[in-house]
Amino acid sequence: MGPHDVTTSRADAPGIDRTLLRLAVLGVVFVALFVALFSRLWFLQVLAADEFQTLAKENRVRRIESEPERGRILDRNGIPLVDNRYSLSLTMDRSVLEEPKRKRAVLKRVSSLLEVPVKDLQAQLDDSTVSPYKPIAIANDVPLKVAQVINENPEDFRGIEYVELPVRVYPQGKLAAQILGYVGEISEDQLKDDYFKKARPKYEAGDIVGKSGLERSYDALIRGNPRIEKVVVNSSGKVVSQELVQEQEPGKDLITTLDIGVQRMAEKALAAGIEANRAAGYQATDAAVVVMDPDDGGVIALANYPTYDPAIASDGFSTKEYASLGGKTPDDNTDDKLLNRAIQVSYSPGSTFKIATAGAALALGIADYNDVLPCLPSETFGEGSGAVTFSNWSSANYGAIGFAESLEISCNTFYFQLGWELETRFGVSLESGDETEKFQDYLRKAGFGKPTGIDLPFEGDGLVPDKKWLDAYCETAQTEGCQFGWLPGYTVNMSIGQGSLEATPLQMANAYASLVNGGKVMVPHIGAALGKPAESPDDADIGNEPAPAITEPEPSETPSASPTPSPSGSINPSATTSPSASASPEPTADPAKPTPEKIIRTFKAEVAEQLPLDQTELSVLQAGLEDVVSGDSGTAVGAFAGFPLDRIPVAGKTGTAQIGGTDFNRAWFVGYAPANNPEYVISVYMNYAGHGGESAAPVAREIFEGIFGIEDTGDVQVTAGDVSG
Repeated sequence: MGPHDVTTSRADAPGIDRTLLRLAVLGVVFVALFVALFSRLWFLQVLAADEFQTLAKENRVRRIESEPERGRILDRNGIPLVDNRYSLSLTMDRSVLEEPKRKRAVLKRVSSLLEVPVKDLQAQLDDSTVSPYKPIAIANDVPLKVAQVINENPEDFRGIEYVELPVRVYPQGKLAAQILGYVGEISEDQLKDDYFKKARPKYEAGDIVGKSGLERSYDALIRGNPRIEKVVVNSSGKVVSQELVQEQEPGKDLITTLDIGVQRMAEKALAAGIEANRAAGYQATDAAVVVMDPDDGGVIALANYPTYDPAIASDGFSTKEYASLGGKTPDDNTDDKLLNRAIQVSYSPGSTFKIATAGAALALGIADYNDVLPCLPSETFGEGSGAVTFSNWSSANYGAIGFAESLEISCNTFYFQLGWELETRFGVSLESGDETEKFQDYLRKAGFGKPTGIDLPFEGDGLVPDKKWLDAYCETAQTEGCQFGWLPGYTVNMSIGQGSLEATPLQMANAYASLVNGGKVMVPHIGAALGKPAESPDDADIGNEPAPAITEPEPSETPSASPTPSPSGSINPSATTSPSASASPEPTADPAKPTPEKIIRTFKAEVAEQLPLDQTELSVLQAGLEDVVSGDSGTAVGAFAGFPLDRIPVAGKTGTAQIGGTDFNRAWFVGYAPANNPEYVISVYMNYAGHGGESAAPVAREIFEGIFGIEDTGDVQVTAGDVSG
């Protein structure tokens, strides 16, 4: 063969390329699969779209939160003040009732069943503060027959369920209503409030929260944690799958400094004092009492008149109920039963304030503890046409007296002189003054003109008037006196607790506590500790002792009826009552019996300020206060006539502040006992009454008798004889 000859084998002979063949087959398969998938996708997206949209709507993932049981509130001995019970309640699930036609039909049936207008049920569905994760509670304490109707006709009541929900109860009836407060669904304003915004775990719409009192102050600690579940339900409402996210945890119990026995005594004495004053011809519209431990600032009792039954707040207020609580007279707070007068209302304290003026004079070097000043019928200050005369409550000339006697006889002119000298040296109205207003500074240090810091919401400031305050007042008021600016007479009047000066009953109690505890201005408190029910009495820190000997609690005047709207904390004009309501069981424990409690955490007492007074100066003032009750000329001698002062010495001060344009006064008494080793400070205030010694001091006496087990000398009596300021 030549060089260009080619030999071809069989394998190399022309024909179909096997690789190309395989690729061709694979391509056909791939195209077929693509066509099949595309066809299925087109079917799902176009032909079956409506069907799957319906399934998507009806197979829902829901996050469900329970309503956790709030911690109880106990007195210092472990006696329950606020407890829980479970109520058979109806709920609406907003997510199930989105379809308009279904919603209208269901709401109409529920309206007929509960005898509640459809518009009210619709309003609850539309409420923006209702959590999307919680069914809406529309009625508590539902009769069993209502639940049976729903159970037997589930298709007619889609989205409606009956469940057991925790409801607050008050085993002691009306006692301590303003202290304990009430709960309701969180409002839009509360969701924006810093207290709720900054709390963790985070608050959400629909949460049950404290609206007032300790329920609000300690809400973050006693609220508990809900059980959280994620569930998938089908179109029939049946659970397809569920996942537990968080277990439910009850809130911690709040142990307080309150003594329910003393609280009951205080409220009883206050009501008796009101009745006695009215019988004596006074209006006696409202009043308050504070009982405090002077050593640590713990509030033992805090009573208000008028008061209310907190049970009516457990289901929200109806318009009628709100009116009965004082809502019908918004410009007159004397009938406001929700108001905590002991901390929220401030008025001129009259002569009870003289201890503060005396303390300022001693601390600022105006006088020495053994100095004497004349107690004349009147004192004139200033010169010429600018001279002003200030009169004592008595026309007698008592001669030269010291601090102790000035308190015993309540000499106004003694304190007028101190007030004038304080303005002369430190005021802004006289050329001699250095304009530092050190008198006002001392008063603020002593706890006036600012909140005490008690662990209750909405505390008032009181008022210590000064130039800055007057200037701000005159910018808007433009009264005739504003053209003169700050005048010396303002300070002179303030020295006896009159003029524009204002204090709350709690501020006055705290001021007297500082006189007997070494000058410590405490931060008053009611919360003492957090706890949980003990597993056994042997494991308990409190509540394992026999119950104190106290009277049976009063029955609630306004028992819960049913079905009623669920807690909302707001005024509900359409709250209704069903005559067929079944009674709901109360906690079975004896309400007067302590419950064993294990302490988890205690709260420390706080000192806000230290008065710049030594023990000698404090002792002089204490001696004067003891003479007010037991001295020959004391303004409270009549009120404590027959009291065993040899066994239980009492010290205190009466006060009377005139109410302009009337023949009535604001009557005060602030005292402590035993005077030689003070355990209790009591502050009593009564509005539109007589003088302090006749109207307020007898109320304090009645409470002291109860505390120390002194034989009851009878009902509170209005005591004639005290006409001091």
